Amino acid sequence: MLDKSLGIYIDRISTQNVWNMPDMHAHKSHEIFFLISGQRRFFIGHTVYDVEPGNLVIIPCRQLHRAVSPQPTGYERYVCNFKEMRIQAFINDLGREHFDHLLTCGCLQLPTHIAQRIYRDLQQLERELPLRREHTDAVALHLLQDVLLCALRYGTSKEPIRGESADKVQAVARYITLSYARPITLNDAAAMACMEGTYFSKRFKSLTGFGFQEYLTQTRLQAAELLLRDTVLTVGEIAEQCGFSSANYFGDVFRRWKGVSPTQYRRD
Repeated sequence: MLDKSLGIYIDRISTQNVWNMPDMHAHKSHEIFFLISGQRRFFIGHTVYDVEPGNLVIIPCRQLHRAVSPQPTGYERYVCNFKEMRIQAFINDLGREHFDHLLTCGCLQLPTHIAQRIYRDLQQLERELPLRREHTDAVALHLLQDVLLCALRYGTSKEPIRGESADKVQAVARYITLSYARPITLNDAAAMACMEGTYFSKRFKSLTGFGFQEYLTQTRLQAAELLLRDTVLTVGEIAEQCGFSSANYFGDVFRRWKGVSPTQYRRD
């Protein structure tokens, strides 16, 4: 259920089948993911988490992420997206630094009674939004703010997936997020992880759910989108700053993934 005037979207899905996000993506709003049952594996930015029932995942706006199922079973979850501007008063009361800290927490573990409270909040939010009764806006904002406050006060950051190869893959992903403007090949990344190229490629895919080149390209495209939107740099300058070999190649890649040219994206 999407309420454009309120700037809040909530969706509940229950599936008996494995469903993986078709590609890595980002949203223009912040996202809360609450797992009710089953298992999901999240790759957020450069970190991989195994998400269990009662865990809450915080995904900041424009943060690249992808979810897959580590086991061939179904799952049930809530997803809630919200525009930051709708809770600006809450952020001011909370303190900008505390809200920004919450956005960096990744996956949170919660005491059982707090997870149940958040579940009830999300259930009520799902029921409330379609009704558009008197005070619906105030009720919806109250429920969302309670979820965020519970996450901040009672949540503890969950450890990412560990293991020698997992740590190395995540270290490479972290390097890419910081150094995407540099030329980076699969062999470079494999050497950084002290792995043979084919093995590294398979390990990266199995851990994150998508290919090394896809992650590198999406990271560069996300940076390019921000520059197209927020600067007056030329397409050629943006291509160079984001690690693309030429403006023409950048244009081809951007059009293939985004469906429009960089110039059209900027104009729209």
